[in-house]
Amino acid sequence: MTDGPGTPALLPLEDGDDTAATGRVSTRRWLWGIGLTVGVNLAVTVAAFIGLTVQYRGLDLEQEKLDLEQDKAITEQVTSAAELISSSEVNAQAAGFRMLRRVAQISPDDREHVVDLAESYLANDRPGARSIGLYTDERPVFEANAGTQAAVDVIRDRVVYEDPVAPGMREFRFPGLVVEGVRLHDVVMRGANAAGCYGALSEWHGADLTGSNFYECAFEWAQFPRADLTEVTFTGANLDDAVFEDADLTGARLDRVSVNEYTVFEGANPSDVTFAGADLVGANFVGVKSIAGADFSAAIGVDRALNLANAPGAESAIWP
Repeated sequence: MTDGPGTPALLPLEDGDDTAATGRVSTRRWLWGIGLTVGVNLAVTVAAFIGLTVQYRGLDLEQEKLDLEQDKAITEQVTSAAELISSSEVNAQAAGFRMLRRVAQISPDDREHVVDLAESYLANDRPGARSIGLYTDERPVFEANAGTQAAVDVIRDRVVYEDPVAPGMREFRFPGLVVEGVRLHDVVMRGANAAGCYGALSEWHGADLTGSNFYECAFEWAQFPRADLTEVTFTGANLDDAVFEDADLTGARLDRVSVNEYTVFEGANPSDVTFAGADLVGANFVGVKSIAGADFSAAIGVDRALNLANAPGAESAIWP
C-alpha cells in the first residue's frame, strides 16, 4: 500500500526503542511496587496482631491470676468464718456470719453454701435472749443472741430470686428454732417449717412467711405488723400480747391458739382463718379488715370475744 500525500507519518523509532519492552518494564515495576507495599502492610498487620495477641494473652493470664487470688481469699474467709461460728462465744459466732455476708456479696458461687451454714446454725439448739437488767416503764429489756441475729441477717440479705424451689421459697427447716428478741424485719421465708419454735419478743415487720408452719410455737409479745401470713399454720401457738397490726392472715390456721385481750388484730385481715379449739374469751377484734369466711364453729368463748360479732364480713363467717 502506497501512502498518499495526505497520509500522516509516524515518528520514526530511535535505535533501541521497543514499545512492547517498554510497556512490560513499566508494568513489572508497578506490580513490584504494589507487591512491596502490600507485603510491608501485611507484615505490619501480622506484627500488630501478634502484639495484640500477646497483650491480650497477658491480660488473660493476669485476670486468671487475680481470679485465683480472689478464690483463695474467699476460701480463707469461709474457713475463718466457719472457725468463728464453731466457737462457744456468741460474739465470735456473730463475727463469723458477718464475714459470710460479705462473702455472699462478692461471690455468687458461695451464696448457697453461706445460706446453708446459717440455716444449719439456726436449726440447732441456741440460747435465747439475754436480760440486760434494765427496766423501762416496769418492762424488762432483753438483748437478742448476737449469733442468732447475725445468722438471721444472712438469710434476710440473701438473693431470694436464687432460691432453689422458687423465688423466696427455699423450704427452710428450723425445728425448735429459737429467735427470742431477734429482728426478722422483711425476711422472706415462704414455706418454712419451724415447728416447736420459741419466738417471744421477736419482730417480723413486713416479713413474707406465706405457707409457713409455726406449729406449737411460743410467740408471746411477738410483732407481725404488715407481715404476709397467708395460709400460715399457728396451730397450738401462744399468741398472747402478739401484734398482728395490718398483717394478712388470709387462710391461716389458728387452731388451739392462745390469745388474750392484748393480742392486736387491728388492721389485720383474718378472712378464711380457722379458729378450731381456740379460746377467744376476751380476744379483741377491733379494727379488723374482714372476718369473711373465717371459721369460728369450733372456737371457745366466741360470744365473749370483743368486737367480733359486728366485725366486717361477719355475715359470711362460720359461727357455732
